Amino acid sequence: MFEKEAAVEWSWSDAPLVLPLAFQPREWDAIYIAFYLAEYSGSRVYVTHVLEGREDHEFETQLKSDIEKLSKSLSVKYEFVEVVPSSQPPGVEEIAGALIQTAKDKQAQAIVMSAHREPLFRELFGRVSDHVSRHSPTKVVLVETPQSGIAFPKNPRRILVPVLKEHHPDPFIIAAALTSSASVADVEITAAKIFVLPRTVPLDAVEMAHPLRKEERDFSSFTSFAIKALGRLINPKILPVREVGGDVAQFVKDARIDVLVMFSKRETGFYNFLTRDEYEVVRRSPCVVIVTVPSGQGP
Repeated sequence: MFEKEAAVEWSWSDAPLVLPLAFQPREWDAIYIAFYLAEYSGSRVYVTHVLEGREDHEFETQLKSDIEKLSKSLSVKYEFVEVVPSSQPPGVEEIAGALIQTAKDKQAQAIVMSAHREPLFRELFGRVSDHVSRHSPTKVVLVETPQSGIAFPKNPRRILVPVLKEHHPDPFIIAAALTSSASVADVEITAAKIFVLPRTVPLDAVEMAHPLRKEERDFSSFTSFAIKALGRLINPKILPVREVGGDVAQFVKDARIDVLVMFSKRETGFYNFLTRDEYEVVRRSPCVVIVTVPSGQGP
């Protein structure tokens, strides 16, 4: 049971957020989410850009104008930070290191950044977001775009918090932040505990399984704490699956989910800091996936 959950911290502080940008069009989702998190927690946003030699300013002016409009609409304070690396052009590790150092210098509580699916060889070695997630002692929020053309809806109506292993408050807090505006007051938040069925258990007998009933009781208790702490209606659900990535993606399609918010414990391995199941959920999702990574695990 979850008597100990009364001691769980169900909010973020008003410490700053660091938002790394390369001033590319595909980063808008991360900008939008970072500013909504800042509005919810009362934080300042440090929009951080690591200079990389030959800069392309084609989109920078427009993006800065859009950021100014968003900040005014949400009454969020922000400022731009330019970081000059020691070498030009800087490598992936140097860029990641500069972002992590900026978060330390600004005493930020989180780094919120864009991440996009890449070919496997680049995901293993090349994504700045993965290097930051592996090594930052500050919590990291990744805004993953699994497929080209997918965008975060301005007013999401259905949010799914899939819980693969550990129950953690951060995905619930982020879901609450994204629904804090009066314009999305009727949003539906579903928290789904993913339960992987053994091949020998028939689907039509799943409700009779004792382990599943216990999971349902425990998860409902955890979700009730989230509802009381965050003031949001959250529908708890047990989602039995055979194959995590494919079955969760199918549920997302069938339920017309607009965005996923999930927790990763940062278990570095072949699939980067994600477990295989987490990686497959992100890779196969038909919508934007927000992955929150806890603090205190960097070097």
